[in-house]
Amino acid sequence: MAHHSRLRSAIFDRPALQAAWDRVRRNQGCAGVDGETIARFAQQSDLYLAQLEASLVNKTYRPMPLRQLFVPKKDGTWRTLGVPTVRDRIVQQALLNALHPVLDPQFETCSFAYRPGRSHIAAVQQVAAWRDRGYEWVLDADIVRYFDNIQHSRLFAEFAERVQPDDLIAAQRLFSLQSSIFFLIEAWVSSGILTREGIVFPDKGVPQGAVVSPILANLYLDDFDEIMMAAGLKLVRYGDDFVVLAKSQQRVVQAEQEVADLLETMGLQLHPDKTQITNFDRGFRFLGHVFAGSLVIPAKPPKPKPLPAAEPEPTDRLIYVDPTVNPTQMQQAMVSALKASHQPIPPPLYVVLGYQVRQWKPITIESQEWEWKVGMTTLYLVQQGTMLKKEQGRFVVETQAETDQSPTDKLEIPIAEVERILVFGRVQLSTATMTVCLEHQIPVIFLSQLGDYKGHLWSAALGDLEAEAAQFRQREQNAFRLEVARAIVLGKLANSKQLLVRLNRKQDLPEVLTAINGLLQDMEAVADTNRCTTREQLMGYEGVAAARYFAALGKLIRNPGFSFTERTRRPPKDPMNSLLSFGYTLLFNNVLSLILAEGLNPYLGNLHGSDRKEAFLAFDLVEEFRSPIVDTLVMQLVNQKTLKPTDFTWFTAEGGVYLVEPARRVFLKQFEQRMTQTLVHPDAAEPISYRRVIQLQVRRYKRTLLEGGVYQPFRRTN
Repeated sequence: MAHHSRLRSAIFDRPALQAAWDRVRRNQGCAGVDGETIARFAQQSDLYLAQLEASLVNKTYRPMPLRQLFVPKKDGTWRTLGVPTVRDRIVQQALLNALHPVLDPQFETCSFAYRPGRSHIAAVQQVAAWRDRGYEWVLDADIVRYFDNIQHSRLFAEFAERVQPDDLIAAQRLFSLQSSIFFLIEAWVSSGILTREGIVFPDKGVPQGAVVSPILANLYLDDFDEIMMAAGLKLVRYGDDFVVLAKSQQRVVQAEQEVADLLETMGLQLHPDKTQITNFDRGFRFLGHVFAGSLVIPAKPPKPKPLPAAEPEPTDRLIYVDPTVNPTQMQQAMVSALKASHQPIPPPLYVVLGYQVRQWKPITIESQEWEWKVGMTTLYLVQQGTMLKKEQGRFVVETQAETDQSPTDKLEIPIAEVERILVFGRVQLSTATMTVCLEHQIPVIFLSQLGDYKGHLWSAALGDLEAEAAQFRQREQNAFRLEVARAIVLGKLANSKQLLVRLNRKQDLPEVLTAINGLLQDMEAVADTNRCTTREQLMGYEGVAAARYFAALGKLIRNPGFSFTERTRRPPKDPMNSLLSFGYTLLFNNVLSLILAEGLNPYLGNLHGSDRKEAFLAFDLVEEFRSPIVDTLVMQLVNQKTLKPTDFTWFTAEGGVYLVEPARRVFLKQFEQRMTQTLVHPDAAEPISYRRVIQLQVRRYKRTLLEGGVYQPFRRTN
């Protein structure tokens, strides 16, 4: 049991995964079935290793199928390899690093392959040493398709015997099968291989190409080695290529039958064309060397033989998908029948197994339905190629067919119902539309197709000159800017703490409680005018608190398909960061439109600011609404499994991850519902929407500019 505890610790801790990644990176190698390369993983290795560690600890790790590759052999045929994904190779390497000191001392001295400090040269020298001691007769042997014929049940039994010699059952009670080493081994050798026809699940064999296969191959033959040595024979084995030496012809003939019988009990057999009885006078080849009498000569490499056409390698790339909740009986029966007959499972049935084919398409965020419903105040123009026109007292939204210039769909919206317009990507606005937006004070916010802010349309004539003049005056007052910034940060931290408290009520996680107490201390430091005297110090406390908050937020994710360890931006590197970034973008643009509507200059901020011209006031007033609006929404969508890991694109060239088309529509709809949710605000006599709350906060800030006093940030109380 001590072996198991030591191995489990070695696999799951971060230093072990880091060491494993370093080794995998040095070895290079191609991508697996998910298409992730060594270079891609290296760009965000810290983040990905943390995610990998979390999946192992949370018992959500499961390997992907192997990628089928063909490499030429010296005899003119092709060898089939099964290549794991980069992430699977890292976990396998971590296990291998821990297994070597446990298993290698148990292997016999006659085994030379895949072992530290041993080589094929050492094996050749050992054969010569036995020759010099009178072992002149040789059984030169080879096993038929050794790696492909290893019996899983026997392999697992051999592994359990050596790794847990004390109490296997007790150890499995202590550590669930899902998180145990045995689960990992079984999952790796049974994960299947992706071929051109589909995924094949073998019932025996270990894949050539997997990191752990060599040590498992040695483990499987360790009993064979021990029995041969105990029989008085001299065995020198290098993988599945071995020689058995004896002092007489009679003994070596007997040995051939003993070897054949023993291998048969292991589900293996000698290769009839590659097995012979010989002696040193006749000569033989072994491990690239010719043995002739007392000579050992490196063999000349054989002339390359023409290779037959290799089977086409699979080009599909797989991603995880939630298995269908209730697969049909027909689907289940088909998968079971195909597995039993060792037939490939075709792509339409991948979803039953938890996979789907990743489409290699440019990232486009489009919508096939209108992002407008009665009662909404924001018009989202998402579908690429849309034209927004103005007719009479209505906005008219038209979409173009891909192969025809005539409009295919039309939506009419009363202008009076629209308060702001968000334009994503390649969308056109007519001159009449832009004119009416300027006249009716409807801000138009332009974003990239992926949601990055580009600019806005707004009439400068609608600005409040008195308020803007006050903004410029206060810009020179460091005391004013510091106190407004302090209030904003206090509001943000209070709302962040409140969200953690609410989400942790049922889970009661100690790590989250620690973060909540830490946020309280951060708030005390920010509020202390003697300790926090500059904007730089304020930003420092805010940064520490944000890191504390996001780490705790990640602990509260209950959906095993998502993980979150740190905030990454521009681009977002994982689904959680993608959701947060998109939500913050939508929130920013809502705040910006309300700032413009109040006649304020959006570029003059207090907490945020630099020499660049950016909407710093919008960045300021967004802060106190991040947790109650966006973070709350994201956690709901993830924990309630409204969104799935497969709702995101694969990595862009810059390493970003974004919502796909249908999921983006879902998020926009849910965001609007969140913005219209009502709550109590001290400046309103009755419950009002979040959008109205933001407007009142903008007006609070405007009053502070014009009338003095202390800015009071928004604080969510429940």
